[in-house]
Amino acid sequence: MNKHSLKEEKIKNMFDHISHKYDLINHILSFGIDFFWRRKIIHLLDKFNKRKKIQNILDLATGTGDLAILLANKFDNASIIGLDPSEKMLKVAQKKIKNNFLEKRIKLIQGYSQHLPFENGTFDAVTIAFGIRNFQYIHLSIKEIYRILRPLGILGILEFSKPSNYWIKKIYCFYSHFIMNKIGNFLSNNHFAYNYLKESIRSFSYCGKKMNKLLKYHKFNTIYMQKLTFEIASIYLSNK
Repeated sequence: MNKHSLKEEKIKNMFDHISHKYDLINHILSFGIDFFWRRKIIHLLDKFNKRKKIQNILDLATGTGDLAILLANKFDNASIIGLDPSEKMLKVAQKKIKNNFLEKRIKLIQGYSQHLPFENGTFDAVTIAFGIRNFQYIHLSIKEIYRILRPLGILGILEFSKPSNYWIKKIYCFYSHFIMNKIGNFLSNNHFAYNYLKESIRSFSYCGKKMNKLLKYHKFNTIYMQKLTFEIASIYLSNK
């Protein structure tokens, strides 16, 4: 096992360990507005979709299934596959899917983004919400996404980003520190999880133009980008 796959295994185990707390952690990290951000990306996917009908959607790093459920509610003729490395996160997602009576529409698969078990040109849309910063092989993953999308298929990414305004940045850093300490107390028995979550947001470098450059490098055509809530998060839409 090389260095990357060891780290990947460690991250997967961490998500398994915090799966029952993950939704709450996400709400704390995003000031409680991640719900609205998810709704926003789905609205934009619908608006900018160049294919007549979205029938097959892959939700990568589906986690506890929030985005997959919203996708099923918006695109009522679509079949959705949610893929995630963490078995325990998928168990939480499965419960939610059952509670929403969506078992026939959403299928969950345990797997990794750099090795997608699908034929070329399978999906009309691929979504990733707060997951791309956890990809250990980001170039391989984007290559794979390109491969499994149909021509004109759309890729929608929602991820934390970095505010550019000096004062907003200061306030955000202060809040981040304060919030991360809250999460630290919440995860006091899991030092790796606390450190990883803090670092993964701070050190994720593919924000704004850099994300667009990365997508362009892999032959994606950027169609829309929007910064959300003082640039704390961003949405990127591109197609094949």
